[in-house]
Amino acid sequence: MNTFLLQLHSILRWVIILFLLMNIFGLFAGKRNMGWSKLLLISAHLTLVIGIYQYYLKLQELLSLYGSFGAIMKNNVARFWAVEHISGMILAIILITIGHVSLKKSGNTRKTAILYTIALLVILAVVPWPFREGIGRHWF
Repeated sequence: MNTFLLQLHSILRWVIILFLLMNIFGLFAGKRNMGWSKLLLISAHLTLVIGIYQYYLKLQELLSLYGSFGAIMKNNVARFWAVEHISGMILAIILITIGHVSLKKSGNTRKTAILYTIALLVILAVVPWPFREGIGRHWF
């Protein structure tokens, strides 16, 4: 089951990136599409739920390997999984949520486009891309 969830989590990354790009281009063009925004929000929150489950399993594994959180923080790869990845993704999902609510309530396309762009940049920075040494995962 964990392998399935990891693959689903990885596929949903692409769904989120696609919906972010669709929303960003549309919003900067002044088009308000609540359907795309809602699909982005749902995808992001679903990925978060799956990610929190995976985080719990990974943290247990890291603690058994390193013995303490302090030791995890001294290792770049372990720190990425224990702190950097989840913190960045939670920040990105918060930005997506704020952007969606702002678009829904005020219709401010520019503000939402900026929030979504920042979320995209954060996501791109903390995804374990295959070319990242020690933390790289498969493309799909």
